[in-house]
Parts: sequence; C-alpha cells; structure tokens
Amino acid sequence: MTASTTVSWRARASSLVALLLTAGVASCGSATPDDAELRSAQPAPHVLEQPAHIQRHNFALLRTRPEGLPARTRRLVSVPDAGINPALAQRIPVMVPGSYWLVPGVGSLCVVSEVPGTPGAGTICASTRQVIEQGFATIALTPVERATAGVPSRLLVGIAPDDARKALVHTHGSVAVAQVFRGVFVLRDSARAPSDFIELRPTRRGT
Repeated sequence: MTASTTVSWRARASSLVALLLTAGVASCGSATPDDAELRSAQPAPHVLEQPAHIQRHNFALLRTRPEGLPARTRRLVSVPDAGINPALAQRIPVMVPGSYWLVPGVGSLCVVSEVPGTPGAGTICASTRQVIEQGFATIALTPVERATAGVPSRLLVGIAPDDARKALVHTHGSVAVAQVFRGVFVLRDSARAPSDFIELRPTRRGT
C-alpha cells in the first residue's frame, strides 16, 4: 500500500426524490407486452449468499451474526451491480449521530448510512481488495447554513481491516489521524471537503 494511491469510491445516494420518481414512473399506465417480455428476459442480479472467506478473514464485523438492514432502510438502498445482500448487513458500532451498516457484496463492501438532516440513505461501495489495502469511509458535511462556530463540520465513519491501527485521512494537503478500533474509525473535524484518499497504518508486530 502506498500513500499516493487514491481510493476510487463509487458514491451512491438513494434519496426520497429518487423513490418518488420511481413511484411516478410505475404509476403511469400499464406495461406493454413488449415491456413485460423485455423485463422477464433480463437475468436477475446475483446477490451474495454469505460473506466471502477473504471478507470474513479481514473484517471482524463480518465474523459475527448478521443483523440485517431495517426494512425501512432496505427500501432506500439499491446497488444491483454490487450484489449486496441486505440480510447480511452488520451495524457499525459508533457513538455518533445517525446509523451505519457494513454490507458485503459480490467482490465488494458497502457502507450504508442514515444521517440526521439528510433525506434517504447514502451508500458507498468499493472492492473488497481496495478496502483491505486502503479502508474507506462515508463522509457527511454540515451545510454552511447549519454550521456552528467551534463545532466539527465534517464526520467520517470508516471501515478498515483487522490489522489496521490508524487511518490517515488526506484532504487538500493536510492529514488528519483517526485511531482504528476493532476495524472501525471515526473522524470529526472542521474540514469542509471530502477526503482525497485514506492511508492505513498497520498494527505493529508484538504490540
């Protein structure tokens, strides 16, 4: 792992607006026979049945009994190409506003988040190998109109492999350090920009 490698996340947001648009399309008349045939001919997306060995081996959260996404959250999340299984979701234990889950997919890992003041649910995904090498995090920025002087305006909730002890968050030339505890790290600061990349420091042998 090198410090110059950039985490290329696929950021996705399942918002209430998207849900309303979907409902609107579904209610506009009935499907034509051609439409129905086209949909039935498309193969169903492959969904992970259980975490892969490499996922369980590197992430302690995935070695515990899955809790699953709440039903209301499942309705807001759709990442078909990641092959995630909402039933395998694990709640990320953090003492910050909102709710966060780690969800394994086919060759990928996703973090689903519900943040107070933000409609819907956010989802970020990266390949399993990428998360093992670099970790990854979901980022929430307090809107300028709601920002309060002296109060952190950026919140990162991240996942790292079991052997990581620190996550170095690089943003526009500055570096903030977050301690990793049982594969989870949290960073609250006053930065008003997403991070450029995350660099992990492994646990020292014998410590």
